[in-house]
Amino acid sequence: MHRSHQSEADALAIKAYELFMATHLEPDKEEARARLIAWVQESPLHWRAFLALDQYLAEVKQMLEHERHRNARRE
Repeated sequence: MHRSHQSEADALAIKAYELFMATHLEPDKEEARARLIAWVQESPLHWRAFLALDQYLAEVKQMLEHERHRNARRE
């Protein structure tokens, strides 16, 4: 991937992650959620970045659950 395209992709991924995490960490979650929704609606690239993040987090969760079940069987 071309360096400037990679930088843009990285920036989108970081922004999606920051907004996503804010919906879980900020005291005013409704405001954080509204910012995330507005950002996602700005561009199809923003939406795809958010979907990629969501898919990645689902895969990580599945991997961790699998490992937890595997460890529980060993005990």
